[in-house]
Amino acid sequence: MNIQKEEIHLRDYWRLLSKRRSVALTVFFTVVGVVLVYTYMATPIYKGTTQLLFELERNQTLNFVQGGAAVIQMKDAAEYFNTQKGIITSRTFADRVVRKMQLDQNPYFLELKEKRKNSLLSVAIQKIQSVFPEKAKPDTVNPFPDPRFKPELDPGLTDMILANVELETGRMTNLMKINYLADNPAVAASMANGIADTFIEHNLDIRVKPYRDAAEWLSARLVEAKESVANTEKTLQQYREGKGIVSFDTQGNVITQQLQELITQLVQTEGKRQEAEIKYKQIASVINSPEHLATVPDIMNNLVIQGLRNEELGIKKQLSELSEKFGPKHPQVINAYSQLSMVQKNIISEARKMLNAAKTEFEIAGSREVSLRRSIEAQKQEVMALTQKAINFNVLAGESGSNKKFYELLLTKYQEASLSSGISISNIQIVDSAVIPGSPVKPKRGQNLLLALMVGLFGGVAVAFFIDYMDDTIKTAEDVDKKLGLAFLDVVPLTAEKLGPVFMTTDPKSATAEAYRTIRTGLMLSSAVNQLKVFLMTSATPNEGKTTTAVNLAVAMAQMGEKVLIVDCDMRRRNLHNLFDISNESGISDVLVDPAKLSQAIQQLEAYPNLDIITGGTMAPNPSELLGSERMKAFIAKTRENYDRVIIDSPPLLAFSDPLVLANLADGVIMVIWGGKTPRDLIHKAIQPLKGIDARILGVVLNKIDTTKKSYYYYPYYSYYYSDRKGKKKRKK
Repeated sequence: MNIQKEEIHLRDYWRLLSKRRSVALTVFFTVVGVVLVYTYMATPIYKGTTQLLFELERNQTLNFVQGGAAVIQMKDAAEYFNTQKGIITSRTFADRVVRKMQLDQNPYFLELKEKRKNSLLSVAIQKIQSVFPEKAKPDTVNPFPDPRFKPELDPGLTDMILANVELETGRMTNLMKINYLADNPAVAASMANGIADTFIEHNLDIRVKPYRDAAEWLSARLVEAKESVANTEKTLQQYREGKGIVSFDTQGNVITQQLQELITQLVQTEGKRQEAEIKYKQIASVINSPEHLATVPDIMNNLVIQGLRNEELGIKKQLSELSEKFGPKHPQVINAYSQLSMVQKNIISEARKMLNAAKTEFEIAGSREVSLRRSIEAQKQEVMALTQKAINFNVLAGESGSNKKFYELLLTKYQEASLSSGISISNIQIVDSAVIPGSPVKPKRGQNLLLALMVGLFGGVAVAFFIDYMDDTIKTAEDVDKKLGLAFLDVVPLTAEKLGPVFMTTDPKSATAEAYRTIRTGLMLSSAVNQLKVFLMTSATPNEGKTTTAVNLAVAMAQMGEKVLIVDCDMRRRNLHNLFDISNESGISDVLVDPAKLSQAIQQLEAYPNLDIITGGTMAPNPSELLGSERMKAFIAKTRENYDRVIIDSPPLLAFSDPLVLANLADGVIMVIWGGKTPRDLIHKAIQPLKGIDARILGVVLNKIDTTKKSYYYYPYYSYYYSDRKGKKKRKK
């Protein structure tokens, strides 16, 4: 089945609204009517407004910081106003308003409380509760009594205050409006002012109470801190006296300085000892080798040795000159050798003196180094002993200092808290007191009417679209074409006139009769080559009007001069004889059992020329077997020869299988659908078996359609046209 999908245009929406205009108008007038009744029947509500100014103060917190300085913190405006709103809308504050304004003794509130108690809703709830047994209430005795708990004076009055108070804050201002709603303008103004006064008092208590509590707590802590300071000071003094030290810092500095000086001397002595050692070893290594003495820098730097060395060089030069002139045994040569030997001995002797001096210096430096190391070790022990004493002293001194600072901080905080607890100036002021309002704020008649019109309009449209969306029935020719994919024959109007069921003779000028003529014409012109003779009339479910449609279609064809036969094959219901008011003693069931009874079964009426009728006949135990028998096939073949048109009325498709058997014998099937009543899914289920056997569905007849709706405007016009024609003819006569 090819179901067409077309783009939806605005005219489709307008057509839908026109079709569902009764629903849309009903919703519209219902909404507007209810709102109007409520608006003009509701009790007028007045609003009293008091305007407060908030100064967002810089709050000094009670945090204990180094030095005892108070922390300055700027409050966030949004957070601050949200906090104040939460306070005003709390049950504790509402109970305070009840107590301060003595609302439990106010006649107005007592009367209002009694009215609420006796309201319809309260009475209904009490009756419902009386029907169901109430469970046993739990024990209200608190096993953990809290002295801070304070029960509400009157929970009902507290609820009343919270229900009628409203708060407004500006975006760029520090102003807050306290509104109170009441049916009495004087009460509204008085309550708004009373709530504002109570809030200022409550806010002041909230600000002062922490300081009072802090002052009490700090007072107790000060006594403890003072005693702790005295004890630590006493312990510190006793320790100082026991160790015999006036000042650990001074004595420690002296001992440390002495230790540093000894370490410096040790470093210097170690350097001298190392130099002496090197010098001694260098001289000792060459003392027995005169020829190597010149390699030792210290020896060569000795002035005496330098002089002897120069003298040695002079003698060697003289000896070289004498050796060239004289022989080795010449007295001058011998004398020169003697002088050279004496000089060399003197050099070695002087070198040995330097060796002894270096040794002595090395030994003295070593002894000095050992002595300094001993002194340093002794000084270290003294420093360590003093350090240990100083550590213990500093622990005691630190504890004493901390106790002093803590005491001073507590004292400062105590003074601040004592000063702050005496504050009697609030940061909230009334800038505009409430006055008695001259007009109510509820109900807003103009606004309510406008909203009612808008809600009613859009609500009606929405409900109309929703109902149409939920409606899956077939109502128009477009539905047949788009949703079923079948040919559309015509619409049979719904009529309240008791002229039926054969409208073709009882009211031939009616729109209903004209609809059957249109169906007749459409069927006669539906096949140009093969003439259609046998028509099967069926529906998806019972009571859709298929029998009435079959009868009127048969009469319409007979009025065209064609010989027509209508057969009641709905053997389970057999209703055709009732429509024509004829006998049902012999019918199709009898013909199929005994073909000789055919002439007896065919009935004719003078009111319907060219029309033969075969009723259902005797109740058959097996209708499906009879309709599917060879005799039924022979019966249909014989009627084809004797009649121009044969119309078969069959049972509903979803109820029985008889229509499927008859569909194979007919030239085409006509589906009768109760427009706006039969669901689309049932129609699809009914059509599928017909397509499964390749039955030819000629089209759909929409039956029982209310043609007074705008979608079928041409039917009222048609009826008006013929009724007008009738009226004119009568007037002429």
